[in-house]
Amino acid sequence: MWWLWLPIAAGWLVYALYQWLPRQRTNPRQEWIGWLVVASEILALCWLLAAASGAAAGILVLAAAQTSLGLYCLHRVNVSPPATRTEGLLADVPLGMFLVAAVFSLTTSLAFILTGSDADLAGWGGPAWALIALVSVTVGVNIVCMTDRGHLCVALATVWALSCVAGGRFLGAPDSTLIGAAAAASAFLVLVSAGSRRHQVDHERRRNERLIQT
Repeated sequence: MWWLWLPIAAGWLVYALYQWLPRQRTNPRQEWIGWLVVASEILALCWLLAAASGAAAGILVLAAAQTSLGLYCLHRVNVSPPATRTEGLLADVPLGMFLVAAVFSLTTSLAFILTGSDADLAGWGGPAWALIALVSVTVGVNIVCMTDRGHLCVALATVWALSCVAGGRFLGAPDSTLIGAAAAASAFLVLVSAGSRRHQVDHERRRNERLIQT
């Protein structure tokens, strides 16, 4: 989780400098995406304070708010795509990674609370609910990655997080070969889904360009 926040914070810092450029003052997209970035930063700061204090319930509530805001941000980005690659890299990529950090914060904080209270919902056991969480995250991220051009930033951040989950389970922190294998398979599915969507959209774009030329 902590490693995910480093590129997010760096992206927000560079974006703050980017939006101050004279040519960006007349960019209508900055009028609304800037406020989304500010809201994300405020929630991220509150999350960091809650994590530092160890308030599990606060982390859970803030993670849910972050997830909702992250989904809304990606919806707005899909409706109003960036005009240049630089704008997309500096504005849209950190917001996509912010969504991934929020999703994994939500699942891990919920798991922490349930484990700490020795809860066993429906009597299925921890491994079963861990698999359900992995499937839910994988399906949700795949749905996100099937919009627009695939959102590779979301896919790569998810692959990183799932790889950490898989590595931790294989190395015994805690030990669970089943969960480790499921996390590795989920990472592969997310990467394939985003890559396939990106290839599909780019192929359609090139096809349309050839039709226009002919």
